[in-house]
Amino acid sequence: MRSFLIIALSWAMLVPLAASARQRSAPHPHGELPPGLDCASCHTDRAWTPLKENPDFDHDRTGFPLLGAHARTRCASCHLELRFDEPRLQADDCASCHVDVHQGNLSGNCASCHNAESFSDVDGLTLHAQTSFPLTGAHEQITCDACHTNDLGGAFTLIDTACIACHEADYDGAQSIDHRALGFPTDCEQCHSTLAWPHAVAFDHATASNGFDLVGAHARIRCESCHETGSLTPIFSTNDENDCVACHRSDYDREHAGSGFPTTCLTCHTTDSWEGAVFEDHDQAFFPIFSGKHRGEWDSCQTCHDTPESFQDFTCFNCHEHRQSKMDDKHREVRGYVYDSLQCYACHPDGRERDD
Repeated sequence: MRSFLIIALSWAMLVPLAASARQRSAPHPHGELPPGLDCASCHTDRAWTPLKENPDFDHDRTGFPLLGAHARTRCASCHLELRFDEPRLQADDCASCHVDVHQGNLSGNCASCHNAESFSDVDGLTLHAQTSFPLTGAHEQITCDACHTNDLGGAFTLIDTACIACHEADYDGAQSIDHRALGFPTDCEQCHSTLAWPHAVAFDHATASNGFDLVGAHARIRCESCHETGSLTPIFSTNDENDCVACHRSDYDREHAGSGFPTTCLTCHTTDSWEGAVFEDHDQAFFPIFSGKHRGEWDSCQTCHDTPESFQDFTCFNCHEHRQSKMDDKHREVRGYVYDSLQCYACHPDGRERDD
């Protein structure tokens, strides 16, 4: 009996020791930990969970600092089965965890476009500027899938960057000019810019029209103002950009009909506007108004030429408000004197009070 009790007592003492030995020899659930890191670094003696509010572990020591969204990610999202000795990653080894939605079409260096805060926080314009097709004008305003129509999920395969590859419908459907019928080149940038299709800005009109350069107001009007829609047949027959009256006969007739004015409109006007005409040859050809005593004494042609549409008629009396009786008395001894503007001009052709 005594021997039995001794054996039983010995067995009872050995069971917990064996259990303790098994616990000490059990594999670590987190795998091999770095030196100096033990359970107390993250856990407390009250319970395995929750972890300590501020674990005694600096993830930067691993060579993979937790930045942006990584700092908010659960440990188990990267360390499967909570083995902290796996995976063995570098900070730029994004593809080990993140699927390449670009399917290998872009650089393998994710950090060249993305940041650790968000995958969608991407400066597309700056990145596109590094390609062979920088986004300018209207291209800056459209969405990615407007051009990358089949690149779902960000595949972004290379596409043809020629304008006609995307804008063939615009080429064929042009209303003012039938590009297809006239054989216009499909290199759209010869005439258009990326800002908008209307008002082609780069078209060499001078070469196409044998010398009619679009300058001044001509550069701002629509093609159909001078050409038939579709065919581009000129509505007016002109020699060059100086042949104004060929197009502007109605303007000339409205202002100068019967006046004897020359049809060389650029003598007085500019291609920017009809307004503000300056006839600098007036001094030599007729009467000094840009020099002498009359310089700056008039506002417009109508100051002297007050008969509508007739520049042959003029008056001196809009400015020189003489009393006829006084002028009659002053010119009593002048043979042929008449109180009339033409007579004033006959004696004072240069505007001086007395002429030799």
